[in-house]
Amino acid sequence: MKADQKLADLGITFDTVEQDNPTEGCREAAKERGLEPNHIVKSLIIESEGEKIHVLLPGDRKLSESKLGSEYRMVSPEKSKSITGFESGTVHPFSTELRHVVDKRIFDNRVVSHTNGERDKGLIIHSNDFKEALDRADFKFDIMDVAVSNEDDYERIQNKGLEIEDAKFVVDNGYGTLFTDLVESFRPGKVLDLIRAMHRNSLDIEEDVATEVLDRARNQTHIQNMVEHFSKEGSLPEETEHDLEEEIEIALDRNQDAVEDFINGKDSALNYLVGQVMQRTKGKFNPGMVQQILEEN
Repeated sequence: MKADQKLADLGITFDTVEQDNPTEGCREAAKERGLEPNHIVKSLIIESEGEKIHVLLPGDRKLSESKLGSEYRMVSPEKSKSITGFESGTVHPFSTELRHVVDKRIFDNRVVSHTNGERDKGLIIHSNDFKEALDRADFKFDIMDVAVSNEDDYERIQNKGLEIEDAKFVVDNGYGTLFTDLVESFRPGKVLDLIRAMHRNSLDIEEDVATEVLDRARNQTHIQNMVEHFSKEGSLPEETEHDLEEEIEIALDRNQDAVEDFINGKDSALNYLVGQVMQRTKGKFNPGMVQQILEEN
């Protein structure tokens, strides 16, 4: 089934471009459609660890083996056609029910474009609608950072507060999105410590878990210990494994205005800080002991 019919069946809005000339590659297709190469969504049919995968990349990028996490090989043009029903160069994103791996950069642009399954006809679709089409399609997909990095990727992370070599480490190992999200709430160096600990343990963790690690961590060693625990046990250590002083230190660090009020003699600030510690620890410590330690500090 060609892409326009598939998208129509999925209830997705798109525009059709009848090209003046048939095209062979992404750059030619982009020019014919009045777009840049990175707006083009190209399809690769690969085999990795015995599994055939449909990879979607921006038209100006190549697939990174290290980010994919395993060796791969392209299937032959003949095999690709038998799987997709289309010749190489005309394979569209919805031509297979294989698991899809979708590079996250595809969604950086307002619109994207892909072949209809013909060399002289393309479709243009809003990137949000393209994501909706993926959600509605009959295949599983993962949105990942799997494209070979370039200088723009490095510069974007460097501008968040890292040295260039650290930025390259983050980007080349596929942590760019996680770093960008976490650095909105935490110091760049602290986020980098977490990413290096994850990399040492060959571990991927969800953003909410990463946020909890950074919330609780006192220093680099503490980050490493929590990541190692997660790697072995599949979960972070229970709060009760950390002593009360550690929890108080975290609460003080995250409530500097209340600390200043407490120093200036506001009794209500002490009660607030006690409440913050009790909330963090889900009431597992005696509030009188919490207050005593705060007063001694």
